[in-house]
Amino acid sequence: MPARDMSPVSRSIHRSKGKISAAGVVSVLLCLMLIYTTCTVFVQQAWALQSFQIGIYLLVAGYLLSGIRHGREMLAGGVAPWLVYLIPVWGVIQIVARTTASTFETRGEVLRWGALAGVFFLSQAVARSETGRRRFLSVFLGFATCLALLCIVQLYTSEGRVLWIFPTGYPDVYGTFPNANNFAQFVEVALPIALWRALRSGSRSWWYAVCGGVLYASVVASASRAGAVLCTVEILAFLVIGIARLRAAKTGSRSRTTALTLLLVPVLAVVFTLAVGWQHVWNRFQGDDPYSGRREFLVAAVEMVKHRPLTGFGLGTYPEVCQRYAPVDFSFYVNHAHNDWAEFAADGGIPFLLLILIPFAAAIPTALRHPWGVGLIAVMTHACVDYPFPRPAVSGWMFALLGVLYLQRTSDRCNTTIDNFPAS
Repeated sequence: MPARDMSPVSRSIHRSKGKISAAGVVSVLLCLMLIYTTCTVFVQQAWALQSFQIGIYLLVAGYLLSGIRHGREMLAGGVAPWLVYLIPVWGVIQIVARTTASTFETRGEVLRWGALAGVFFLSQAVARSETGRRRFLSVFLGFATCLALLCIVQLYTSEGRVLWIFPTGYPDVYGTFPNANNFAQFVEVALPIALWRALRSGSRSWWYAVCGGVLYASVVASASRAGAVLCTVEILAFLVIGIARLRAAKTGSRSRTTALTLLLVPVLAVVFTLAVGWQHVWNRFQGDDPYSGRREFLVAAVEMVKHRPLTGFGLGTYPEVCQRYAPVDFSFYVNHAHNDWAEFAADGGIPFLLLILIPFAAAIPTALRHPWGVGLIAVMTHACVDYPFPRPAVSGWMFALLGVLYLQRTSDRCNTTIDNFPAS
């Protein structure tokens, strides 16, 4: 078909064919980099994070050089996704304007946020087609399920060693995560993918139901309270979706498969949970004040925002500054506010908080239309009581899923355009 006879969407797809091979390579390398940073999350030395950042920057540079002639036709449109690229720029402004309490810490945060923006950019190359999006989500789900199995198997036998070999300095380890909450946040992103596919995959639904049961049980075994609550909410939400689909479906094989899945998912979740043990997380819920300590961290962050609402104290400087504004003297090192949104405002002011909040909030409608993405909402909620964003093993997958959701939104709009395009 001559290019002049194509629809605008068809011309965009035609122009992008020259980048298929480059996008395929980027897809593989991006997945490998995200898996790498997840597998090395327990490493306390700087080389693990730095090598991930260098790898992402090299991938971005390579992709731009290989596809620079093709423009930006497959990037998500709108203002919200472009704000992601301004997140690291805010730290540069703080350094230049000398409004940061620690140039060293802010410089490190600029590099970290820049790498996450790079993940967001690269994920859009991965998600340019429906096949690309499906494959990326499959790789993530498969990796997450393997990590959940590792968590269950080694939790009571590894004595804080990853793969029973590498010491972490912690009494327990959850897959490769030394922190139970960070592991739970990682699973919160992956669990809806398994649950959605269990409802839609026909004869293969049982396999995704098993994945969902393993993921859920691993979070219960980790004894993360917020993680257990949010993953339970995710399962309940998908049961509601399944019931709605069952009522809308006509009698037939698909309705029978949906009904079986509705029974299989909670049954497997309960069976696997009983197998790994639920007593530890239940005992944690019996604590007198689950918000003890975190309340004071949050107060310090709020006081910091009151003193510098527009500029903040510098990205990454909360641990250094919080003692001045805390209601009590901490006898230990406070690494984070245990509320990422409050810490963003304390470090970068209200404008920096909005630079992060707006792109994620704008993706919520797409996540609700495509429920495999609702894990992003769960982690955004978890960020109110913990810190998923500072861990690239969690936030890397979050930004990747965010890019996939924005490309899904673009695809939805393109399909609408094609449907409305007048026939010749």
